[in-house]
Amino acid sequence: MSTAPAPRAEFDVLCMGRSCIDLYAHEVGVPITAVKSFDAYVGGCPTNVSVGTKRLGLRSALLTAVGENQVGDFVLHFLESEGIDTRFVPRKNGRRTSAVILTIQPPDRFPLTFYRDNCADIGLTTEDVAACPIASARMLFVTGTGLMMDPSRTATVLAAETARARNVPVLVDLDYRPDQWPTVEGYGTNVRALLRDATLAIGTEEETRAAANLDELDEAVERLLESGVQALIVKRGARGSIVYRGDGSCADVSAFPVEVLNVLGAGDAFASGFIYGQLQGWSLEASARMGNAVGAIVVTRHGCANFMPRLPEVQRFMAEHGTDLETLVHV
Repeated sequence: MSTAPAPRAEFDVLCMGRSCIDLYAHEVGVPITAVKSFDAYVGGCPTNVSVGTKRLGLRSALLTAVGENQVGDFVLHFLESEGIDTRFVPRKNGRRTSAVILTIQPPDRFPLTFYRDNCADIGLTTEDVAACPIASARMLFVTGTGLMMDPSRTATVLAAETARARNVPVLVDLDYRPDQWPTVEGYGTNVRALLRDATLAIGTEEETRAAANLDELDEAVERLLESGVQALIVKRGARGSIVYRGDGSCADVSAFPVEVLNVLGAGDAFASGFIYGQLQGWSLEASARMGNAVGAIVVTRHGCANFMPRLPEVQRFMAEHGTDLETLVHV
């Protein structure tokens, strides 16, 4: 797929959905009972991606919501310092900015707790969507978590419908958070409906199975592709990613070997690199390779949005692993 620049585009990517303050345990390798302090970062899948794409050199805007409180101030201050367009981030009176608490226990335990009761971003409305110039973006990025309840659910669907009607590609991150849904069946039903207005989708193997409500990965991939998306990119961590196309073809995209500190945020970093590639007009495979590189860098770091790499760093990282951007252009 190619999404070459359009003269009318005001933004390269408009990200919509979750935002929060991330409180990551400062001490690594210990359970929550041994944690003495936390580091405060900004988080939430679409928010992370807005920062990741901006640092790669894209024009990024964000449609989320924060509370009228100091946590909302914290999130907005960081985003504005990063150069993210926040004109479409309303303050929701009576709602709180979301929060996440995380402990880091490498190599494979990263327990997190969400605080999303009455959170601001789930209060996004169709009016908020109508006030946002979706047609002025080259790509719309939305997530499965935005569907967890109204009014955000309807607002997310409207955003995707609006983008599709204006020929703006829609990328859906499946973004399945089991503790945010009463049932996996409810999650899957909502996500599959959203995919009917999507161009591309990305998700982990677990998220793909959940979105399809099927246990076998191949069957799950087939079911999601039947929604009409051009391709589904499945993220597999240290095993890289796989590009599945609607015509039945697939391609393995290799990973970059690194020592993992924290995998939380790796998927958002992948999405940032993938979007960058797509908006350069690269192939799906080349874009996924770029996503793998950005994800590999971020898993070596303590947090996500605050630690997203800039393009020169990604170029150096890839060169050290025998790949350069010029090579990717021809993949």
